[in-house]
Amino acid sequence: MKRKLPIAGAIGAILMASLTTTPVFARAATQAVSPENDARKAQMKCIWEAKWPLRHSTAYRVGDVRTKNQIRNSSTPEVRKMQSVCRALTSTSEAEKRKARLTCHDLLLVKRLRDGDDARMHADRVEKVCKTLDEPFVTPILEGNAR
Repeated sequence: MKRKLPIAGAIGAILMASLTTTPVFARAATQAVSPENDARKAQMKCIWEAKWPLRHSTAYRVGDVRTKNQIRNSSTPEVRKMQSVCRALTSTSEAEKRKARLTCHDLLLVKRLRDGDDARMHADRVEKVCKTLDEPFVTPILEGNAR
């Protein structure tokens, strides 16, 4: 028993030393912040939000793990339309964005008809996505170089 304590202490000290080699603020400062990363994060948040109706269904809430996985991996027409809107966030084609804007506003009307606080907050988040689609995206690099 006495022999195991120094070994466990040494292993613990090594693990703690390896975790604290780079401070959190230094890691955050070294990460590259680019418009592509921001657009990708916005798209991933949008896709997560697109699957909201699946995660908030009664079948999902009362289902077992297998049922929840099946529901999470399935899709409905509403989810597919919202995912196409999310993909249009990073698109450069103006025709695709115009189509996504119309689809987004139609989906927003449907989502506003749902009752409950969660549904209202979901509709507010979808409205932010629609506003993001309406705004023209200007890269900061081009803004800084324009003279």
